[in-house]
Amino acid sequence: MSPDRNTEKASKPARRNTWQKQAIVENVMARHDHPTAQKIHNDLSALGIGIATVYRNLATMAEDGLISTVEHDGEVRYDRNVGPHAHAVCNVCDGIWDVPLPNNLPSALTPKGLATVDEIDLTFRGRCPTCV
Repeated sequence: MSPDRNTEKASKPARRNTWQKQAIVENVMARHDHPTAQKIHNDLSALGIGIATVYRNLATMAEDGLISTVEHDGEVRYDRNVGPHAHAVCNVCDGIWDVPLPNNLPSALTPKGLATVDEIDLTFRGRCPTCV
């Protein structure tokens, strides 16, 4: 084995696929509401999954690129959509929805002085139809 592979293995340990992790993955992937860790824990606490387990697994899922995180009003929320997209946030009920982005948006918005766009963080704020 080459030294690079040894370094890579040492820096990124294999993740175990426990039943707790599987339950958390299934919960996040079934949702569209960008839940907090507490909401996910509330759903799964009857299974005996602790809040620390929820936080730890969400952190590794985000680190591994399985989910993304969204900061809203000082809270971290979790998003199953890891592709390019924006968010719409209701200022009344705090609901968050994914908004698809046109494929050419990053190139259309690339400011002079940047060679590439690695990430766009775009949020539309207003009132959802329920709260109008």
